[in-house]
Amino acid sequence: MLKKKDKKKEIKEVKNEKKEVVFITKELKQSRMSNEEYDKIKAFVFLIIIIGVFAGVLFFINGNLVTKDLKEDETTTTTTEVEYDETLLTADSVFNVKDKTYFVLFYDESDEDEKSFAEEFINKYNGSKTPLYKVNLGNLMNKKYYDKNGTENIKPTSKDDLLITRTTLIKFKKNKVVSYITDKNEIGKTLTPEEE
Repeated sequence: MLKKKDKKKEIKEVKNEKKEVVFITKELKQSRMSNEEYDKIKAFVFLIIIIGVFAGVLFFINGNLVTKDLKEDETTTTTTEVEYDETLLTADSVFNVKDKTYFVLFYDESDEDEKSFAEEFINKYNGSKTPLYKVNLGNLMNKKYYDKNGTENIKPTSKDDLLITRTTLIKFKKNKVVSYITDKNEIGKTLTPEEE
């Protein structure tokens, strides 16, 4: 009998083991499925990250190499409004001013002494009744009218007769030369406004 009991016991144990094996197999199948789902999710996230990195690299390359938008701050230029000096003339236009009476001061701006002398009197003279124009003899456009070693014509009648050799103040009335001053003291006295 022992044998039968042992056999029954053994059969029961085998059945229990089979149940355990079936249970373990089901668990493995479920965990395998969840592992497959987990792997799919992991692969999807990895794919999204790769696409994001690729898009970022494309944006960087486009911004830096193609359109240079990202470096715009480094190469920003500022523009300033150009100031136009209405009192600055060219030597060939001094006979064509529309004012009835006016002064024209000729000086070489590249010579610091002449420039400071002229600017001092131009600043003092501002606001006077008779307009004061200036001609920069150092400008290439005025080169043919300026010769330090030349012989000046103190009664020019047109731009063709005009030759300036040093700082000069000419007074025009109806586009004709009325006075021609080359002495700096006389220029200073003429351009110093009278006190009221």
